[in-house]
Amino acid sequence: MHENQQPYRALVEALFDGGAASAAELVFSWLERNPAEQDWLGTFALRSRPDAGVGIEDLWRLYGVSRVLQLLILSFQSGQADGSAWAGPAITQSELTSFARQLGLTVLVPTRFSAFECEIVEAEQTLALDAPVALRQQHWPCLMLGELLIQRAGVSVSGGAGQFNAAVAGSSTLYWAYRRKTRPYQDLSHGWGGNSQWRTRFRRDYRVGTQLHYNVDGEHSLAAASVLDRDGLTREERSELLTHRCFIRTTKPSDDLWPYDDQLTLEEANAG
Repeated sequence: MHENQQPYRALVEALFDGGAASAAELVFSWLERNPAEQDWLGTFALRSRPDAGVGIEDLWRLYGVSRVLQLLILSFQSGQADGSAWAGPAITQSELTSFARQLGLTVLVPTRFSAFECEIVEAEQTLALDAPVALRQQHWPCLMLGELLIQRAGVSVSGGAGQFNAAVAGSSTLYWAYRRKTRPYQDLSHGWGGNSQWRTRFRRDYRVGTQLHYNVDGEHSLAAASVLDRDGLTREERSELLTHRCFIRTTKPSDDLWPYDDQLTLEEANAG
């Protein structure tokens, strides 16, 4: 494990251990001890662009940030998809928001559904086939670092069957996910040892003007004419999996797929 990830691993281990300190006490004391992380994130935000590559160690470090945040949002979820009765670190929405802002992240509260900034936690089907997707509840906020997406908001939605299949949208496997309590999940860190799992590349998604850039480090553009069938999925199904990080309409098996090499740029007005 690279030394730049050690602060995040130490915080994750402390959050798992719990002890006498609350999660809020742990994260805010961690911030005081690691001001270099705030400085590094601020510098990274200024130089990070979707059309420019970044070093592998930067991607590992960003993964460390995301792993801490994914652990902190467990307490806003229900279920035992992670195989554990542990509810996650006890932290409030306001404490999480304060921690994120002090870390240098922008906290967004979506006003409409967007695959870019919203992760479906619960889905409800309406009777009207063409009813648009409506936000019913936000469970945790969307977090950005400049134009770079760090974590999508967790939301409950309703909508017609022409928009999504509720039985699929709330239960299909979620990719690029370290841990969830609400649904099956898969991440490139899974299956590796204690140190190797921290050498996982962070997925970079950007909103630049009206353009949404999904997984810019992926090797295969789904907009290319030469897109080949993979995992038995069509181009449209692969795009659905990439943009939503799960299926919301496709009823094919959602486990054991490999969306990690795909990338795509869309105009926001044409995105789901």
